[in-house]
Amino acid sequence: FCVIAAGCNFGVFHKWGESLWFPTIHAAARPEGSWPHLDERFLEGRRRHIFEEYKAIKDLNEKNASVLVVGAGFIGVEWITELEHFFKSLKLTIIDALPQCLGPLPAKAATSCSNYMKRHGIKEHYNTKYNAKDPNFYSSIGLPG
Repeated sequence: FCVIAAGCNFGVFHKWGESLWFPTIHAAARPEGSWPHLDERFLEGRRRHIFEEYKAIKDLNEKNASVLVVGAGFIGVEWITELEHFFKSLKLTIIDALPQCLGPLPAKAATSCSNYMKRHGIKEHYNTKYNAKDPNFYSSIGLPG
């Protein structure tokens, strides 16, 4: 399973900019979205969506699945540490093209964050670009291809 933590609020790869972070409310977007069965204009629709996403992650946890988070900025680090906190059986790896996590922060802050992730069993790979088309990519970061 792969999470792309690109640090934006909308999905740049989706026609409507769909994102997990914000409810899909535009009438024309809902039928073409990834969750057409949910009407997130209402609290109950948003609640059901959150529970569906929770169940998907819980199922991965029960399978001791590997999760790759691409992007070690604020969003990626938040995601991977939250996953580690709530889903202890996941095998977690984070990568970033930059030489450290939390790129714009001082090195001392990045080191502190990196030490936290190491203590909690999160594998880190920096100066590493995501390249799923490279047949050696996953093995180079210790994941099954």
